[in-house]
Amino acid sequence: MPAAPRSTHPASRPTGGFKCTARRYAAALLLALPALAGSSAALPAGGAPPALTIELSRPPARVVDGDTFEADLDGNGRLDLPRERVRLLFVDTPELSESHKGRDVPRGLAARAALAELLARPPLRLELAGDRPQDAYGRTLALVTAGGRNVNLELIRQGHSTFDTRFSFPPDYDRYAQAEAEAFGARRGIWSSETSRRHYLHRLKSERKTPRAPGNPLFLPGLQRAERFDGRPHVGRYVTLEGRLVGVKPLGKGVRVLSLAGARGGAALAPLRVVALGRTAERLGIAGWPLPAAVRLEGFVQTYRGKVELLLHHGRLLEGR
Repeated sequence: MPAAPRSTHPASRPTGGFKCTARRYAAALLLALPALAGSSAALPAGGAPPALTIELSRPPARVVDGDTFEADLDGNGRLDLPRERVRLLFVDTPELSESHKGRDVPRGLAARAALAELLARPPLRLELAGDRPQDAYGRTLALVTAGGRNVNLELIRQGHSTFDTRFSFPPDYDRYAQAEAEAFGARRGIWSSETSRRHYLHRLKSERKTPRAPGNPLFLPGLQRAERFDGRPHVGRYVTLEGRLVGVKPLGKGVRVLSLAGARGGAALAPLRVVALGRTAERLGIAGWPLPAAVRLEGFVQTYRGKVELLLHHGRLLEGR
């Protein structure tokens, strides 16, 4: 099932838009549809809060798979597809049918059963995704809360899903990353067997991320200081760095090359080069980052033309540093 774009916030926080009942949903969504014309699946950078909250009094009509269900969102007694097919944000469960991501029926069925169980706990609330409430397939994108629990986050914590960041980042990124690391460490769901772990680690690496879990061979535990970091022994591993951003250089196709300050005194290290591909740079708003600035960055260490660099997956400015 193709992954969904951005963006929302924890269910415990108040929404930034307005709330509606199911019967007001159709009119409210129609107001948002002009923004969808000709749009891609990804949402703009900035992490804007959801524009609309829907509360359902009836359970979903059908759970399609581990990250998708159908529900009568406007309360008119029928399903208007694909608009009333809901795709969970930040979740990408195993496929039940053949796709470019492979097929994993046993774990896909387990994910579907887990989603059905979670959705059976009223009340059910959907927080829609910013000013792009539908994806490229016309499905409604949402963060779902059932019985007071964040369903999206819970599927990741239970090991039924990877933390899907291909198209978007939640503002509470670390909360989702920690849930994924917890599931990996406890060997839950897709992380339960060596074969399955290898498959999903390989799939995530192709998406330039990996669980931030100590037992993950692709992850370097701990927070590294950029001015002391020698990446050569860690090529091919995912690291988290803190350092001082001293330069941002734009390249073609929206790519940005960041420079982190090297060591002071002793055997000086050259500034560490960090590459942010176009979509990543746009979502993080790197063009607007001030210089100099304290930053926390994470991604895979790689080599390019014989030099070590970090391929950025996620990052943020550190306030008060």
